[in-house]
Amino acid sequence: MVVLRLVHIFAGIIWVGAGFFMMLVLVPLIKQMGAEGGRFMQRFAAKSRFGKVMLVTPLLTTLSGLWLYYRVSGHFNSDWMSSSAGVVLGIGSVAGLLAFGHGAALTGPGFGKMGALARQIEAQGGPPTEAQMGEMRALGARNAQHARISALLEIIAVAGMAAARFM
Repeated sequence: MVVLRLVHIFAGIIWVGAGFFMMLVLVPLIKQMGAEGGRFMQRFAAKSRFGKVMLVTPLLTTLSGLWLYYRVSGHFNSDWMSSSAGVVLGIGSVAGLLAFGHGAALTGPGFGKMGALARQIEAQGGPPTEAQMGEMRALGARNAQHARISALLEIIAVAGMAAARFM
């Protein structure tokens, strides 16, 4: 149980922390930087391990969380699940699962498309075309919207998991 909790907690810290860092710090800075920020984001999307980290840590967090919930709930015992702690942890767990699903279905693929476009631009050796810049801006706007949705779900998940212990 200790190892399982450590995996869940540390993977969750990386997942949620990286998302909030991107949303609250990096993306606003990139917008302020103008064209240089766009070039940085192209390199970041093409060359960093961010996409892999944001693939592995949500998966580890979700799988370990499901296993923990199964164990803590007495193998999904309905009496425990209907208790105050069970309801609050259940709400947090559902929000975490929704965040994982939303990220897997929308946020992750959006960043993947941005990375593929950035690699294409880099491979052509020159500046991006107007069409590529337009596509990059559209992907960025869509990704930002999905990041806000994921962040809200993650806040609910973290709050539910933190509060359940005190119910």
